[in-house]
Amino acid sequence: MRYYPLLLDLTGMRCLVVGGGEVGLRKVQGLLPCSPAAVTVVDPAEPGPELAALLASHGNLTYERRPFAESDVQGAQLVFACTSSREVNARVGEVCRQNGVLCNMTDAPEAGSFVLPASITRGDLTITVSTGGASPALSRVIRQDIEARYGEEYEALTRLLAAIRAAMLELGRPSNENREVFRALATSPLASLIKAKDRDACLELLRAVLPAPLHPRIGEWCDDCIPTV
Repeated sequence: MRYYPLLLDLTGMRCLVVGGGEVGLRKVQGLLPCSPAAVTVVDPAEPGPELAALLASHGNLTYERRPFAESDVQGAQLVFACTSSREVNARVGEVCRQNGVLCNMTDAPEAGSFVLPASITRGDLTITVSTGGASPALSRVIRQDIEARYGEEYEALTRLLAAIRAAMLELGRPSNENREVFRALATSPLASLIKAKDRDACLELLRAVLPAPLHPRIGEWCDDCIPTV
């Protein structure tokens, strides 16, 4: 089976997690930072301490202590079947298929409508790896290699490039000139400079690449990436 790669905007979406154990907790932890309208967890057991803490701090997260009911799927746009019961998970998947709802099945990924790739996140930068279910172990190994290659400095770099891009577009320069600047920044050693906390070199590089009208803002941007205190 070949999966279609997709990054999904969860804003305004309602998500259902069937199973509040360790796997369900990981699903909830991945969903909440993406600002869904609501995440509902259904499980007959009491929520564990980590899930309870999330419930206390997120108004869009609810927990219903009871078994799964077919009506739970109504209104949901994304469903995760992650109980310890293969029978319950299969039932969740079948109800989702009947209702045209996307469903991820943790114990039988091929039986669901989507799988979650191995991924790393550095701020707004997300890198995913998938073997289409052929070898999750290989996906994990490649993800670990990527984690080592793209460290925490890429969170600051992505934030910096986003700020520069917005400022560049405000100048109203020709698109081809903007592309040259964006390409020069993306291929520059900025990430290494941020990792080394070399603020002076970062300032020098940005002054060399960016148009003069943006130079007054360079110090502010570098302070954000490489705090002086």
